[in-house]
Amino acid sequence: MTVKTGAEPIENEGQPAADSASSVNRLAIGAGVSLAGTVLGRGIDFAKQVAMARLLGPDAFGLYAIGWNALRIVEVLAPLGLHNGVVHFGAAYWRKDDGAFRSILTRTIVFSFVIGWAITFALILAAPWVTAEVFKEPEFLPLFRAFALMLPFMGALRVAANATRISHDMKYSVAAEQIAQAVSNLILFVVLYLLGWRLLGAIVSTVLSFAVALILAIYYVRRLFTRAFAQRPKRAVSNRELFAYSLPTAMAGMFGVVINRVDRLFLGYYWPSDEVGIYQAAAQISVILVLILNAFNMILMPMIAEQFRQGDMGHLEELYRVNTKWGVYSVLPVVLVIAFAAEDVMTVLFGAEYAAGSFALTVLTIGQFINIATGAAGTILIMTGHQNSWFRLSVLILVVNLALNLSLIPRWGMNGAAVATSTTVGGLFAVGLIIVHRLLRIWPYDRRYLKGLLAAAATAVLLAVIRLFGLSPFWNLVFSTTLSFAAFYGLLVWFGLDEEDKSFIGLIRRRVRAQ
Repeated sequence: MTVKTGAEPIENEGQPAADSASSVNRLAIGAGVSLAGTVLGRGIDFAKQVAMARLLGPDAFGLYAIGWNALRIVEVLAPLGLHNGVVHFGAAYWRKDDGAFRSILTRTIVFSFVIGWAITFALILAAPWVTAEVFKEPEFLPLFRAFALMLPFMGALRVAANATRISHDMKYSVAAEQIAQAVSNLILFVVLYLLGWRLLGAIVSTVLSFAVALILAIYYVRRLFTRAFAQRPKRAVSNRELFAYSLPTAMAGMFGVVINRVDRLFLGYYWPSDEVGIYQAAAQISVILVLILNAFNMILMPMIAEQFRQGDMGHLEELYRVNTKWGVYSVLPVVLVIAFAAEDVMTVLFGAEYAAGSFALTVLTIGQFINIATGAAGTILIMTGHQNSWFRLSVLILVVNLALNLSLIPRWGMNGAAVATSTTVGGLFAVGLIIVHRLLRIWPYDRRYLKGLLAAAATAVLLAVIRLFGLSPFWNLVFSTTLSFAAFYGLLVWFGLDEEDKSFIGLIRRRVRAQ
């Protein structure tokens, strides 16, 4: 079976397709590194979010949230999908044509950086209107302009980090994109806050942290692909081909981020900034769940492209199943804690004034769990050349999302925002799952999930019993969290792990210990 990728790579005759066990091994090894790095990096970033929420208060934290989420929506478009294009085309030429591979790496990184600056300058010019008419916060003007400076660094970082993943060695992208950015961000925020910069310090630390991470990512690209950079660049893939593939993925990605983040912009338009601050705190917790899925998808992305080019849909489906199952298993204990102790989560982490966001947290968690439970549906469509299908679906769901936000937020504030976002996030990935099955005839579920469902149901009963004791928020959260993890994973082991699960866990543990 021959599958077109949009490029014409040199054939590698006689190389057999990797067997299923080898593919799962590589997925486990890469997922172990990605998961450890994501947990560490996002954990540090979450610590900064908690520090900002407590030190700045809901009002200033709400202003930060408005600027951050507005720019994150723009940032997804900034690299014009080149973070996907570098993997799609780069994987086809890696170790086969060094000149062509170098050309793809160089152009994607440089293009994303230049485009990022162009968008930044446009935003700086438009900032007076944006802050006064959209955010209703004209005093935020100089801070928003400073915030916009992060776009070129953030966009180029995504491309450079994705480029390192072509090697299937995840530690480089994790070190740059996750750990270096998060650590430098937190350190700079603490230093600048102590100097009295407060909200400005939070913004400046964010901008500088992405610049630091980009420098490290580019260093890793040069180090990983030294042989390619020793050759003269050869343009085997034209700029037109590169953007023809990448642009639909950029638009789909932007629409996906809009669906996840535009609620905070509507909320800031209709409601005071302290309401946005409380909602941002709740949204940050729910987004942590998706980061676990992203950790698995990081290594899966180049593997999907590889298996699809070889026409090995059986192995691709097995990778999809293992990836999805362990994405679900990784977050289920946290989802159960939020389901039974959402108010305690908000109170203990952010303070009593944030407890009002507990309902929003619960609703948002439901939508993100549906996202996780469908696995890498969007990634699979993009990496197998069906990016236009994903783009069209994203457009449809975006329209629904905007309609729900416009109708629910003016009436119900943060709770309406949560319902709008959760409904459309869950709908996007549920429909995406169906499209994957229709186009590629692969499915991530089988009877092996039954053990997980039974373990989750039994754990839920135990958490309901804990609620009856009427403990203080802190102790209820401590006991609920401990019980949720111990009971769920303990029951999984007691029911009996499948052989693929034992192999997967063993490889992850060995890889993480080796780092």
